Amino acid sequence: MKVSAIVGISLLALTFAVWPHRLLAQDGLGPGRRPPQPKICMNDAELEAEAVVRAGIVLRAYARQCARYGIDGSILPKWGAFDAANAASLQNAVRLRNEAYARNYPDDPYAGQRVIDNTLASRGLGRPSPEECLAAADVVGKLKTWNDFLAHARLTELGQVKTQVKACKPKRGAAP
Repeated sequence: MKVSAIVGISLLALTFAVWPHRLLAQDGLGPGRRPPQPKICMNDAELEAEAVVRAGIVLRAYARQCARYGIDGSILPKWGAFDAANAASLQNAVRLRNEAYARNYPDDPYAGQRVIDNTLASRGLGRPSPEECLAAADVVGKLKTWNDFLAHARLTELGQVKTQVKACKPKRGAAP
């Protein structure tokens, strides 16, 4: 048998030996499969801070886009006023979130920014519809207190955050 035939048969055998494994690796989530567990963890306060940051970014993005496309320019000044009135609370949420990412990614100072960029980019906010702007205006119009905003963040973002970031388990012997 010629060397080229042996090599060809060997490559063919190798392809069939490896092929089923590659198929399984590429087939995504099948029946009974679960998405991979998050690799980082945050405590309850950090999870809520992540939700607060995301909610603020989303509302600001809608306010900007609605104004940019001339659909509703009233949302951005209302959001700006709320943001300014609650700057300390928003900054505290950003600080707490940044500390959590620094703990989880000690060698990557931009991990938190990358996570939020990827998360929000996956939503694909482009040109909002008039209905989306109306809904955003309604939400921003109802934000009178920090607790109103916390309720909004918990309702709209916290569930998603908890699916993407696991809760840290308390250390043994630590006070609850």
